[in-house]
Amino acid sequence: MDNICNLYAHREAAAWAPKKKNLPVTLVTGFLGAGKTTLLNYVLSNKHNLKVAAAVNDFASLNVDGQIVRGNKQHNSVVELTNGCLCCSISSEFQSAVWNLLQDVDIGKVDYLLIETSGVTDPQATIATLEQDYGKMYRIRLDCVVTVVDTDALVSRIEAKEPNILQSAAADSQLQCADIVLLNKRDVISPSQFELAEEFIRNHVPGARIHACVKCSVPLNYIMEVDEVAKVETVVSHEASSAAYTIGIGGMMNKVRQDRLKESNKDKDIKNHIAEDEFSSLVFESSKPFSLGLFQVFLGSKFPKGITRMKGTLWFDENRSCLYSFHMSGRQRYEIVPCTSVSKSLSGTFSVQLVIIGRGIDTAAIQRQLDSYLEPLAIPYNDPLSAESTKKLILSDPRFELIELKSRCVDFRVTGVVEYGVSVEEAATIHGINFNRMNSELVRQVNGSSGHVSLLPVLLPSGTQVCRFGLDQDADFSEAWELVCSVAKRLVDQFYKAVGYCKCGM
Repeated sequence: MDNICNLYAHREAAAWAPKKKNLPVTLVTGFLGAGKTTLLNYVLSNKHNLKVAAAVNDFASLNVDGQIVRGNKQHNSVVELTNGCLCCSISSEFQSAVWNLLQDVDIGKVDYLLIETSGVTDPQATIATLEQDYGKMYRIRLDCVVTVVDTDALVSRIEAKEPNILQSAAADSQLQCADIVLLNKRDVISPSQFELAEEFIRNHVPGARIHACVKCSVPLNYIMEVDEVAKVETVVSHEASSAAYTIGIGGMMNKVRQDRLKESNKDKDIKNHIAEDEFSSLVFESSKPFSLGLFQVFLGSKFPKGITRMKGTLWFDENRSCLYSFHMSGRQRYEIVPCTSVSKSLSGTFSVQLVIIGRGIDTAAIQRQLDSYLEPLAIPYNDPLSAESTKKLILSDPRFELIELKSRCVDFRVTGVVEYGVSVEEAATIHGINFNRMNSELVRQVNGSSGHVSLLPVLLPSGTQVCRFGLDQDADFSEAWELVCSVAKRLVDQFYKAVGYCKCGM
């Protein structure tokens, strides 16, 4: 009798117990280098009152993206899923991580979860896991699948009329799974090129919502099931916009996506997408710095075939006091940005740490190649003739200043002052020209031009921002100079557009 009473009491307590909250989820997918981590960082920096957790999957054994997201001071919780594919080898690890996050939901520490897949992941299995009504996932509410697209790379393949525009089976499935498609990197293509990309996506992914963006900057309610509300004036915030959000009811466009997937998979033989695409990865690590000139040659004339993505930290013998964050994606566009402190490195110390992902790449050969570019293993280079020709090129263009010519590298910067008949000091003080910003932008545009040319941004102890180019027997400064000059011309016009020829500023 006591057992029966206890049973009834247990059932009554369970019936009247407060219902546990579900965890709304946005799944972020997209091919290598499209901008998924950029999107996560944007959300974490603009989440306002929302408590957002992030789970980041990296195909390689070094989770660069997870470290980048963890470095965002606005995050509540970051789960790193490393050295495998979310839909294959680390599926059980992922489910355990989400189960642990649900405990934070119960105590009010987490409102929303963003999950970033690796660039080679087919998200279908992950979606099926998230939509389970049982097990560790029964409290998950999958609101939306967002697929980020490198619009610049997509347009280049459309214009080249390549037979395999999407590059891989994984990339195709990533689009087929999309509720929302973000056409990222809109700023580096023309309006007509964007129309090409948009038309392709509309035909390939019928029913998906499409948003153009730069650096994945979109309103949160475009990619999450949240409602925007007016923010209380008394709330103090250091974030970018003044809106706040409440959690919505869920289910943005799931029905459209589910019908599309059912149709696209009808006659498809689902294979192991990683084996089918032949992707592999290499993690290169060294406590010794690179030779700048030799690494620039690697990014240019000696770049190995098959590499589609590189990311990590770089350290150079020619600037041992600074660590650089490095990314290569799409049409071989580079981003080389100084880290503000050692703590922003992946290991906490100055070192080279690179993740290289590609299709059919010879990882052993790439390892040997990069090993040969390290100092002090690299052969010192000192060619007076090359140095003299480099000096002449820089001095031949009055828009530039030669800061210093060394045996292994050259420092220069663009000023444009000669064209306007003013000194550097007058341009800065009277006309407000920011030369450091101009030269930082010069490096960014040259490296991002897909012209196989790279410069190193260096801030000298004097506070002067310069462009550094490594001199090496295989490096052709004259070819790089042609691209540098074309970018510099646009920048000088842009920075001086409001400046007259009179020193008074009229």
